[in-house]
Amino acid sequence: MREWLSWVFVLVSCCPLLQGEECRTTKKIYYKGYSTKTPYQYIVDGLDKKPRPAEKECEDLQLWKIIRHGTRYPNQVAINLMTEWIHGFRDQILSSETSKLCKKDLEALKMWNVSVLLEDEKKLHKEGVEELIFMGERLLENYPSLLREYIQKDFLFRATDTERAQRSGESLAIGLFSRRESKKVRFEEPVKPHDPMIRFYKLCQRYYKEVKNNPDTLTEYNKFSQSFYVNEVRRNLTEILGLDEEISLEDLEKIHVICIFDQAWRPKKLSPWCSLFSKQALEIIEYREDLRYYWKDGPGHEISFAPACVLIRNVIENFKNVTLGHQEERGIFYFTHSGTILKFLAFLGTHQDSSHLLSDNFTSMKNRRWKTSLIGPFASNIAFLLKKCDGEFSVCLLVNEKPERLPGCSSSCCSWAKFTDLFQAKANSCDLNEICENSPERKDFSAPDDAF
Repeated sequence: MREWLSWVFVLVSCCPLLQGEECRTTKKIYYKGYSTKTPYQYIVDGLDKKPRPAEKECEDLQLWKIIRHGTRYPNQVAINLMTEWIHGFRDQILSSETSKLCKKDLEALKMWNVSVLLEDEKKLHKEGVEELIFMGERLLENYPSLLREYIQKDFLFRATDTERAQRSGESLAIGLFSRRESKKVRFEEPVKPHDPMIRFYKLCQRYYKEVKNNPDTLTEYNKFSQSFYVNEVRRNLTEILGLDEEISLEDLEKIHVICIFDQAWRPKKLSPWCSLFSKQALEIIEYREDLRYYWKDGPGHEISFAPACVLIRNVIENFKNVTLGHQEERGIFYFTHSGTILKFLAFLGTHQDSSHLLSDNFTSMKNRRWKTSLIGPFASNIAFLLKKCDGEFSVCLLVNEKPERLPGCSSSCCSWAKFTDLFQAKANSCDLNEICENSPERKDFSAPDDAF
């Protein structure tokens, strides 16, 4: 109860910015949690800048990595918000006589502009290109023995049948091998309409029936949307902007969508639209988004992540061949989408919390493991490294380029025997059609991964 009351005090007393206080748009330190629209630059900021230290008596044998596409443009609905709707809303703010924004804030809003066309819908943004190029450079620096030279038989590149995934792969190749050498890189033909391994959920009828297209999936999300916390965000933002009518939940979401894409495209400078929100308000909105992904793509429903066994099966098959001395690729790279990354993490159990994320436990879940800003941003990635040390094989897990402990292992690296103990049975019994109860006359249950 005391914890809840402290949040009431913070929201009521701290959120409005009074005249004479520091301007919002001039903040040097600002909140960087925007759920699955968080730019990967904010993850990179927390990485160890030193190259991975060499391990004596150890040899890297194969790197298996699955990567979400980099920062993209939104869908046409959000593009229209950014190019049309926002101008009328901005006029209301600028004409208000009771706004609590300072002159610099108002000037930043007045001068704000964005260049985006409807035909850019969901394509990779130039920020996304850079995210993947720099990721490729870091990979080469950390795994030079595996990745130093492109020879076609030593690498596998595969992307979904989307521009953003394919261009992300091409960008990673530039970072790995140089722009000139990257032109030699060969990608497997994309599987159409949906790849049964790297976008498996698009071919899972049971998932669409029980989760994706089931309105009950968003019960906790909808409850929290009507909670005291979200209502206070609306009330405080209305007061800050000096509007006559309280901002609706729909308009709150519109402002936030513009904020997160604008911030993702220019991560090193605070967006004037994001500056309208206090740190506490952004934490609340972030939790609202985490509720959505927890119950749609995460641990909330087993059918969401059970089909991700197709990925661990691929890891085991490739690594097993290496342990048996068969000729295999040194680097395997798949390029996919947020739905795949989040479901695979839920399958691995790496970010499991002690209780479900619910509409009424926001305060107690502040330090939750399932925080999509950290685990599922643009360009999020999961990697397994097979290595041999002192004659023994081991498997290491990295999530967003950081070592991550697998449940059941004492560290981020497991012995090969322990790794297969954990996952071999799941890989052996992995039948996508059986898990998903797919009928022979399969219907297309496809739907967008994200609202925007």
